Amino acid sequence: MTEQEAREMLPEVRAYVEAMEAASAEEGKVRQAANARYPQRFGWDEEAQRQMGAHNQVTGEAYRVRIQAQNDAWSALKTSSDPLVRWIAENCAEYPDHAKQVLTALPATPGELDALAEQGGWCGVWDAFRQRAIDAGALPGPVPPSPARKAVLDRIDREGCCPMGAASRRRIGEALDALIQEALTSAESVTEARPAEVTG
Repeated sequence: MTEQEAREMLPEVRAYVEAMEAASAEEGKVRQAANARYPQRFGWDEEAQRQMGAHNQVTGEAYRVRIQAQNDAWSALKTSSDPLVRWIAENCAEYPDHAKQVLTALPATPGELDALAEQGGWCGVWDAFRQRAIDAGALPGPVPPSPARKAVLDRIDREGCCPMGAASRRRIGEALDALIQEALTSAESVTEARPAEVTG
C-alpha cells in the first residue's frame, strides 16, 4: 500500500488493509524461518519425516494465526460509521478480493464504483450486490434521467441494433454531461467576452 493510497482511504479501511498486510508479512517471516530451520525436510528417511512434521506444525500454526488476524480485521469493518463499508463487511465475505477493491476505492460515487466494476470485469457480480446495497440503503440509488436525457437514450436504443446495458447508458450519460459542461463553459466565455453596452 502506497502512502497516497493510505491517505485516500477511509480510516477503518486503511486499518483493515494494514492489518491484512501485517498478518501476511508475519506469516511469511515464520515460513521463511521454518524453511531455514528444517532444510532436510524433503525425503523419505526418518530425519526428513521428522523435519517435515515440525515444519508443517510451525507453518500450520502461522497460517492459523494469519487467518484469525484477517478475520478479526474483517469483523472490525462491521463497526464502521460508513453504511456501505458495514454492508460490505456483513454481506460480501465470500468475495474478499472484489470487496477489497471497492473498500479501498471509498469514498466514491456510485458511478465511480460502476466504472471500477467494469474495469475489473466483474459487472455481473457487482450488479447483483449493487442492487442489494441500494435496497438496504447502503448505496444511493440511480438518479432518474431528465425527460430530455431519457429521450436521447431511448433514441439511441431505437437506432442501435439492441438496447443498451447499464454500463453503456452510464458511458453515454458521462458523454452527455461532458457535452453539457462544454456548452455551458462556451456560453460563459461568450458572455464574459461581450463588451458592456454603453447607455445614455
